[in-house]
Amino acid sequence: MSIKWQKLLEKAPVQPLENEIFKIVESQEQAATSTLVDHLGDLETLNQLIDNTKPKVEVLKKQPHYLILTPFRYPPLLHGSRFGKKTEPSLFYGSHNRETVLAEAAYYRFLFWSGMTRPPEHAYITQHSIFSVNYSIQKGVQLQSEPFCDMRKVLTHSSSYQETQTLGSKMRGANIEGFEFISARDESAGINVALFSPAAFPPRQSQRLKSKQELMCETTGGDVVFSLENGKRTVVFKPEQVKFTG
Repeated sequence: MSIKWQKLLEKAPVQPLENEIFKIVESQEQAATSTLVDHLGDLETLNQLIDNTKPKVEVLKKQPHYLILTPFRYPPLLHGSRFGKKTEPSLFYGSHNRETVLAEAAYYRFLFWSGMTRPPEHAYITQHSIFSVNYSIQKGVQLQSEPFCDMRKVLTHSSSYQETQTLGSKMRGANIEGFEFISARDESAGINVALFSPAAFPPRQSQRLKSKQELMCETTGGDVVFSLENGKRTVVFKPEQVKFTG
């Protein structure tokens, strides 16, 4: 039986939400496109062609930082995301702290590894950046609170997004600007955030990132290791920690 999300939304407090949001991105676009051309001039042309094919986003008077805009510019994944259908514009997903965003990233590194036809014999090494920025919305919903507490198993299901995508569509239709929810990958039940539009970021603050940190990641079938602070700190995840079953 389908969950009556509309009734739950009608009971849910719609309130202002503001906080710092952390997001992780892979630093490989330049390297990836460089392998396709022979000269820097060709690379510049190729990058321009790629940029021209990206979907246009809502035009604001003062454009946010490109790392903020990028998630809104790409189409959703083949099967959509946790709260977004493949036919809907993409959302900006992030977390309230670095630990949660690393757990989320670890899950997708395991997913990437398992999808390889022939995984490498050694660890697959990638470079990433974690950045943060402030967001502020007037119409927000907290899915970690009532009346959604009884729906936690559905909202944090490890692989089934059918119900949560329906909820996402309902919130989009109700002009909700963004929402918070419990991470499905973080053992500590950290809080994630999803935002529907770049307008969620205050214009004066969004042109510059609040913080940005570089890190390396080593992925194998048995663990994902993040190396931060120039190797002074490492964070290790096993598949079971992030609910990855292969």
